[in-house]
Amino acid sequence: MLEKLKKNNLYIKYGVIIVFIAAVVVLTFKLIEHGDLMVSRSIYEFKRFLSVISPIIYAVLLSYLFFVPVKYCDKLLFKTVSLVSKKEVKKEYSTGIRLVSVLMVFSITIFLLVLIYNFLVPPILENINKMINSLPYIQTRIVEWVNILVKELNSRSIDVKFTGEISAEIVNKLGAIAQDGLSFIIGTISEISSFLLDFVVIVILTLYFLVDKERLIRQIKRIRDVLLPKKLGKLLTTFVHDLDNIVGKFILGELLDSVIVGLVSTSLLLLIKHPFAVLVGFIAGITNIIPYVGPLIGAVLAFFLGAFTSLPLGITGAVLLLLYQQVDGNFIQPKIVGDKIGLSPVWILIAVLIGGSYFGALGMILSIPFAGLLRVYFNRYSEYKKGKEQRI
Repeated sequence: MLEKLKKNNLYIKYGVIIVFIAAVVVLTFKLIEHGDLMVSRSIYEFKRFLSVISPIIYAVLLSYLFFVPVKYCDKLLFKTVSLVSKKEVKKEYSTGIRLVSVLMVFSITIFLLVLIYNFLVPPILENINKMINSLPYIQTRIVEWVNILVKELNSRSIDVKFTGEISAEIVNKLGAIAQDGLSFIIGTISEISSFLLDFVVIVILTLYFLVDKERLIRQIKRIRDVLLPKKLGKLLTTFVHDLDNIVGKFILGELLDSVIVGLVSTSLLLLIKHPFAVLVGFIAGITNIIPYVGPLIGAVLAFFLGAFTSLPLGITGAVLLLLYQQVDGNFIQPKIVGDKIGLSPVWILIAVLIGGSYFGALGMILSIPFAGLLRVYFNRYSEYKKGKEQRI
């Protein structure tokens, strides 16, 4: 009986293996046959899932951005309450203080957004309209400059012919770009209007994340300890801390520096009465976050748009922005961003080239902090390897 049972068990074992192999083969053929459909369906479901959880993602990002000013307000309020009550504030009051801090940060943010909308958006739209209306004059100036250049070349026995068609084509392209930019801004404003439908949910989630951040972190750690092995959980926690210290703080510092660059660039151009001061300053602030290339864009744009009013004005605007970029790159930016990356300029340039080649402007922005993250892990592995060799 036992022998027969052993034989049957053996048959059952082989039968299960055969059925498993057959199922894998059938699934493989089905995947090959309907691969495109399954991939497209998976992408569709993934995008749908992202759209469902997008308020949560936005709330997490906003709470991450606001947490530093909220902590700063926490310290001020703790000190104020301690001075008024003349005793140390008990811990049970911390939730109330945190809520007041969050409301203060939200109020200041709303006030700044209203100021930006009232004082920044109308001048930018006005500058774009002015640029579109100035296109015939710009075309005339380009033709004049090219004719002067052609005469100079012909006087040096260099035969060059110019009919004005090339400059007209260039100006038409510039007009199309300007109109596309205006359409993009208007489209963005309409998208923001539709985004307001999810705004209430995002604000509530952000408020909750900021007020109860410490409690949420404790809950996440508890879930981590239950679901993950201790070693893997520790590695994941270390990675999140590194991501925050290197990537997160670098990007936050760069955003703050870009705001400063935009404000100072606009102010400098307003001082010399540049006709497109607000537009150039706005673009200089946005592009400043792109390494190497970004700081030059504002200066080139200041020269190009200013030169059509007068050549000295364009040159002055470009020189002022280039000089300020030197001050910002050597003094202001290192103070704000700090030395979180620790990479030499050669490695930074290589990272920017690779990131820009594969992912465009976003890749150029993110390539530096991620290269710094790789450097940290490479150095840790190198130290671990040296310690291991010394123990041997």
